[in-house]
Amino acid sequence: MHDLDSPMLDLRNIRCFVVAAEHGSLSSAASALGIAQSALSRQVSQLESLLGCRLFHRTGRGVSLTEIGQSILPRAHAMLQAAGQLVDDVLAQRNHPAGSVTIGVLPGLSRPLMSRVLKRLLAAYPDIRLKAVEAYSGEVENMLADGRADIGIFNRYRPMQRQAREAVFSAPLYLVGRTGALALARQPVRLAAMTRVPLVLPARPNGMRSYLDEVCNRRGLKLNVVLEATSGTLIREVVLNCEVYSLLPYHAVADEIRAGTLAMASIKDPVLRQTAFVDTTRKHPLSNASRAVLKVVLEEMRALETVAESGAHPHAFF
Repeated sequence: MHDLDSPMLDLRNIRCFVVAAEHGSLSSAASALGIAQSALSRQVSQLESLLGCRLFHRTGRGVSLTEIGQSILPRAHAMLQAAGQLVDDVLAQRNHPAGSVTIGVLPGLSRPLMSRVLKRLLAAYPDIRLKAVEAYSGEVENMLADGRADIGIFNRYRPMQRQAREAVFSAPLYLVGRTGALALARQPVRLAAMTRVPLVLPARPNGMRSYLDEVCNRRGLKLNVVLEATSGTLIREVVLNCEVYSLLPYHAVADEIRAGTLAMASIKDPVLRQTAFVDTTRKHPLSNASRAVLKVVLEEMRALETVAESGAHPHAFF
């Protein structure tokens, strides 16, 4: 095992030794390296001092390798080649990130977002392997905290929970049900009216549920939650097939709205919005691959906000 306190080889010394051996002249080697001959001589002398032996015979005509110098020259070449390859590999990885990246993504955003992100990654970064874990906000933040996710997307519902500059996406929530459902006929829908319809909502703990509970408690209201679900896919499925409603952003059900199988009504008193944030784990440094994915995620999240706001007039989809 190498003693960490012992002298270490310097690649500058090695390079000067190799170039001097190739040229057979300290002055020619110094010229090739673009340094003064005195500086090159100092580098070679440092290497000789470290190794405890002479590497060159110095003559009036230049320099020639000693027996030890000849024996170590191939290994010195190999060291320089390995160092150069290391630099090339790092630069290649920086310019062409590779490796695995885990994203914690909200159920309501996973369907519109991940296809867009993956499409761009396949085109620009084919060596990145993506893992997407669908989870609600609380679990996404837990994943970031313990390092299970490199990148996480989570929602907040209370106004100004975080500084607005940190938000990357904001969208209104709508009351969503099957096309022709009576509760959607009058718009906008007030919170008090929503207490009279069967609701399917995310299971606790959940940011939206907590905020709704607080608002309802202040107003003496109680929501009729007939099903708590831990999957956005499950919520869409039961709303499509049962006489129930949910609170969802437009982008979560855009395909069904356009197909005419679901409809939505805006909500008033209070207006409900979800604000999405993107964060990264503090458990370990981000890899180049994670940074590349983060850039793509942020760009696609901001692009999706336009889609989300396009549902601002839900009557157009009845």
